[in-house]
Amino acid sequence: ANASHELRTPLFSIGGFVELLAEEDLDEETRREFLSTMRSQVERLTKLSTDLLDLSRLDAGQLRVEREPVDLSAVVRTLARELEHVAVASGHVLDTEADGDAWCSADEERVLQIGRALVVNGLVHTPAGTRIVVRARERGSRAELQVADDGPGIPDRQREAVFERFYRVEGGKASGSGLGLAIARELARLMDGAVRLESGRAGTVVTLDLPGAENAEPSPVAARAFSRENDSDGG
Repeated sequence: ANASHELRTPLFSIGGFVELLAEEDLDEETRREFLSTMRSQVERLTKLSTDLLDLSRLDAGQLRVEREPVDLSAVVRTLARELEHVAVASGHVLDTEADGDAWCSADEERVLQIGRALVVNGLVHTPAGTRIVVRARERGSRAELQVADDGPGIPDRQREAVFERFYRVEGGKASGSGLGLAIARELARLMDGAVRLESGRAGTVVTLDLPGAENAEPSPVAARAFSRENDSDGG
């Protein structure tokens, strides 16, 4: 029922705007606004469809993950580059902190997927002006990717519930499907990892904990980041 509702909402919205665009007396500015809203709804529908597909594959035991050395410091830089414009648009401050030796053994693309979900969750559920820090670090034989914010904390009774499918924090924004953290936790488990949430009256920290990687070679994310930095230095 929740999935059906989440799919119908953007579809009804798009359908309504299509009808309005058929009106010949719309001015150009209004038409552009309608098209922009429709584009946002299509993006929302695409993200939801991808999430639902991942969930169905997880439930069926058909989602496979690869294992390779992944440089979490490079992942942090990639996330910042991808989501900086989103943070600026929503009035947030996005910062990074990364150890040079934060390597894990995991699926690179799935780590990025989890990281995106954690950062976007912070952007959606905190007010403008909130500082969000994405950091990577090693802790013994493990490696961690953390997303911390200095926004309002999450009440005790909701801290485990946020990992339930389609759950939204009470009083939070309606944006998002409520699937990001649920999928993140399941993906982490497939990689012998975990996702933990700590929150107080002010501030929340969500941690992706993964097995560390020894004698690691650069992953594709790290190689791309290194190449871009060298190109920038040389140019």
